[in-house]
Amino acid sequence: MSFKVEINDPKITIEEECTQKVEFRTDIPLDSSARTKDVGVTMIITGKILSDSAEVGKPADSTSKLLEWSKVPAEQKEAYKNVVVTVKSGGISTRKYELPNAFVVDYFEDFSNQEGGGVFTLVLKQRKNKLKDVKVTGGFAE
Repeated sequence: MSFKVEINDPKITIEEECTQKVEFRTDIPLDSSARTKDVGVTMIITGKILSDSAEVGKPADSTSKLLEWSKVPAEQKEAYKNVVVTVKSGGISTRKYELPNAFVVDYFEDFSNQEGGGVFTLVLKQRKNKLKDVKVTGGFAE
C-alpha cells in the first residue's frame, strides 16, 4: 500500500516512501446523543522524516515545508490549502480524499536514537463552512 499526498498553493508533495499512515474521520461532538449539524472532517497523516540527500534522483525531504505551513497565522489566506491524498493498493486507487480548504490543527516531529530517524504527524481539518466541497472517491485503476 502506498500514499500520494499533494498539497497545493504553493505545492508541497510528500514523498510516497515518507508517508506511513493516513487516517480520515468525520467528527461530531462526543457529548452528542443524536445526529448533529456540528460535523467536521479531520485527516491525520503520519510518516518518516527523510534525511536530505544530494544524490541525483533521490528526493529531498519536504516535511520541513509542513512545519512552515503549520506556523502560518489563521488570518492569512496561506493557512488554507487544497490537500489531495490518494491511497493506492495493487494498482488500484482505493480512496482519493480531497480537502479543498484544509488547515493545520497540529504538527509534531519526533526524533529518537532508538528509531534511527524522525517521524512527523500532521493533523488537518477541513474548513467547516466548506464541508460540502470535500470529495471521497475510489476504486479506480491508476
